[in-house]
Amino acid sequence: MKSESILLITSAQNDLLDPTGAAWDFVRATVVKNDVPKKLIELARAARASGITVIHSPIQLDYSAMTGFEPLSAIQRVVLNNKLLAKGTRGSEFIAGLNIRSEDSVLRPRQGFSSFWAKTIQSELQRIGAHTIYIAGMLAEACVESHARDAVENGYRPIVISDAIGATSAGLLEASLLTLALHSSTMVTTEQAIISWKS
Repeated sequence: MKSESILLITSAQNDLLDPTGAAWDFVRATVVKNDVPKKLIELARAARASGITVIHSPIQLDYSAMTGFEPLSAIQRVVLNNKLLAKGTRGSEFIAGLNIRSEDSVLRPRQGFSSFWAKTIQSELQRIGAHTIYIAGMLAEACVESHARDAVENGYRPIVISDAIGATSAGLLEASLLTLALHSSTMVTTEQAIISWKS
């Protein structure tokens, strides 16, 4: 299992997970409830210790190049109106404590919700020989859902770590968990994931 599995941490960035982040007022309830930053750090450490590659997939937006762009969905409107994850800002940097290692894989920043759509993850998965993708991070209703759906569409087995994700509201997190249960192979907790990696 170890050689066939990777841990994908999506959008573990300050705007979405730090109290000073631009989206904190939206995400605070679910991030605090799930203690998402702490669990992402724990997951990364445990994966490395078990020989599982950690792939980080950040999102950055170049607003100077997006003049005149009209949001096509409500979630895009929230992102653009609040200038979230702007390229070159502290908000787009990885959260403190994640401690990216040389053996980790950091994908080129994407501008959409999925690394599959951005075509940045496929070559890494092929290089590693991965078939199973453990998914954790932000946001449940955007990047997490998109990665889970796209993983299946591309022939991979997604496993969502249900208590290591957050959303822009408690209601959306609950709804996303129901949706993710349909679009993932299974859902596990942080503790269950770590135990399975050690076995």
